[in-house]
Amino acid sequence: MEEPILQVVDLNLAYDDKRIIRNCSLEIKEGENLVILGASGAGKSTLLKAIAGLSPHQSGEIYFQGEQVVDAFDKLIPGHDKIKLINQDFGLDEYHTVEENIRLRLLQYTKEYQRQRLAKMLRLTGLTSFKEQRAKDLSGGQKQRLSMARALADEPELILLDEPFNQVDFKTKTRLTKHLRSYLKNSKTTMIMVTHNGQEALEWGDKIAFIKNGKIKRIDAAENFYAKPSSLEEALFFGTVNKMTIENKPVYFRPGDWKAVKTKKYSLKVKVEVHSSQALGWFYSHLLKIDGNKIEVYGEKKLPVSIYIRPLSF
Repeated sequence: MEEPILQVVDLNLAYDDKRIIRNCSLEIKEGENLVILGASGAGKSTLLKAIAGLSPHQSGEIYFQGEQVVDAFDKLIPGHDKIKLINQDFGLDEYHTVEENIRLRLLQYTKEYQRQRLAKMLRLTGLTSFKEQRAKDLSGGQKQRLSMARALADEPELILLDEPFNQVDFKTKTRLTKHLRSYLKNSKTTMIMVTHNGQEALEWGDKIAFIKNGKIKRIDAAENFYAKPSSLEEALFFGTVNKMTIENKPVYFRPGDWKAVKTKKYSLKVKVEVHSSQALGWFYSHLLKIDGNKIEVYGEKKLPVSIYIRPLSF
C-alpha cells in the first residue's frame, strides 16, 4: 500500500490562548490534490502555514516523506525546502523585476537549469511579456501569478495554495487553471489548496477536507460532498439547495435532482406551478411555485404550466 507523502496527526494550534486548529488529522498521497474547504475564519490558512512549517503548534505532529516537519519555534529559518506556500501576501521582492524574482529562487542551480526553469515558469503563469517589469508595478493578479511562479521554480514536491485565484480575472484563471493542472499532473507534484468556494473545491480536489471552527469535520471524495452532503451547511457550499415539505417531511434537493412523474406512480411527489422558464444555453432554469414559495430547478426542456415532480433528495 502506498505510503502518504504528508501526514498531519492530532494537530493543535493556538494564538493568545485561543485555539485556532483543533485535533486536525489528514493525509495525502504523492500526486494527489487535496482541497481544504471552509468559511472565512475556519482556520484554513493557519493550517496551511503549519503544514509548511511556518506556524508553531502546541501539540501534534506533521510528517513529510516520513520525516517530522520541524516546528517553526525550533528552526532558525522556518519552513521546509520541499514544501512551498503560495499565500495572499505574495512575499515578492517589490523592487526586483519579474525575471529576477523567479531567478532568486534558482541561484544554487546551473545557468542552463536557471534558463530553462525561468522560461517554463514565465510561460506557465503567462508572465513572459512582463518579465522586465518590477514587481511593485504589477497588478494584484499578476503579483499572484508571480508568487506562483516563484514557488514552483525549484520544483517543490508539495505545493500549498492559499486562495490562489482570488485576484485573477475569469479569462486568466481559466488559462492558468488549465496549465497549472497539467504541470502538477506531469510533474507528479502534490497539492493542497484552501478555499471557501465549493465549485473551486470540486474543480480541483481529488479529496476535500471540510473544516469548521478549526476542526476537520469530514474528508471524502469530491463528488460525494456534492451528491451526499452530511449536513445542510455543508451542502450549501456546493450550490443551490431547494427545500420542500412533502407528506409533512422536509425534503432537500439540488436544482438538477428531480423527475417529472405521473400522479399515481410515485410517492413523495408534489404538484407545482411553473412561474417562469429561462433558456440558459443547453438547459432551462425554471422557477416553480409551491405553497406560495418559489424554488429553482433545471431541465433540458421547457416545462408545461403545471406538473407533478418527485425530488431526488440527498
